[in-house]
Amino acid sequence: MKLSRKWAAALVAPAVVAGGSLVMALPASAVDLPDVTPKELLMLMDGDVTGFSGTVTKTSDIGLPVMELSSMMSQDAVDDMAEKMPEGFEDFVPQLIEQNSFTQLVELAAGTHTMRVFASESGSRGQIMDQMSQRDLIVTPTEFWAYDASKAYAVTGTVDSDTLDSLESAAVRGQEMAASPEELVDALLEEVGASSTLTVGQDHRIAGRTAYQLVVEPRSTVSLIDSVVVSVDSETGMALGLEVFSRTSSTVALEVKFDSIRFETPDAELFSFTPPPGTTVEVWEAPEELTALVEEYADQEPTEETLQALANDLEELSGSPEMPASRVIGEDWESIMVMDSLPADFPAELLETELFSDLMDDVAGGTAFSTPIMNVLISDSGKVYAGAVTLDHLVKVAAE
Repeated sequence: MKLSRKWAAALVAPAVVAGGSLVMALPASAVDLPDVTPKELLMLMDGDVTGFSGTVTKTSDIGLPVMELSSMMSQDAVDDMAEKMPEGFEDFVPQLIEQNSFTQLVELAAGTHTMRVFASESGSRGQIMDQMSQRDLIVTPTEFWAYDASKAYAVTGTVDSDTLDSLESAAVRGQEMAASPEELVDALLEEVGASSTLTVGQDHRIAGRTAYQLVVEPRSTVSLIDSVVVSVDSETGMALGLEVFSRTSSTVALEVKFDSIRFETPDAELFSFTPPPGTTVEVWEAPEELTALVEEYADQEPTEETLQALANDLEELSGSPEMPASRVIGEDWESIMVMDSLPADFPAELLETELFSDLMDDVAGGTAFSTPIMNVLISDSGKVYAGAVTLDHLVKVAAE
């Protein structure tokens, strides 16, 4: 039971979309698979998928404004369009919204996106197909590339394969020392059981394949999440779909699904990237402090104490003027992230535009930004509280 593959194949598609999630399509013909328990389904998900490729669709209905058009246009294009518009039609010209980490996150979270995904032992690649452009993320055992065609911009960096091998070996040793796969699943069920109810849902078909449903329902009374439904391939155990339902809406809030998938090893050339002519390339180098930290922990056994120490060191290292210090309070479905302030590059003026103003509400102690599966409170003191919990609970926690 290798840590590197236990959930890797199951999470490639959601990882590409920073947050991400899925829906299934029921066929005309019924599907009747052998009955399984939640434990047996989790065991099935521990399968070893070594290669696949497919097309994934992500759709969200969480009330965020769709920004693909404005975020893909340059200021010159907006100005040129305004000049050519007949008098009186100026309101039809899209207003440019500066792209940064926040607006790109909103863009990916809102509306519908299609991507192609490829994965094998040689690497992984995700291609997000925008309306007027394309973005790529390529990761191999030795390097990574992130490319944005609309900006003709790419970021690349090298990966220390020796260090990664050491970390993986340590993790595998830790798992082998800890328990067998079945015992690990038992421990997971015991831990999840305190916060969630796990059941097996309806047999169905997705991406042309038969699949089970793993249904996870929070026990929390303050969680915004009603349930999370995972479609699990009946043969390989790979997650082919994920649906997130909110307690405030009867429709699926966030969904991602494989429209098609092939369990064949993709051509290794897909993981080789050469920037097109005219691309600005930035070479990313890991901070010396991070490199030293990885080397320090690479040869240590992954005990509970060393993993907690690593988490503390990473949290301390992450503090910077661009990214304020943060911490998590609460547990499981009631977890809330607290930041001492907004990030330095956060476009606060964006929240005052007509595009976002309808999503903002004045509450006791601050201003809240709400969606069916997430609430964010910007307190009067400048602190930020975010979690998949009710607004009343968030306000209560902020006041404590």
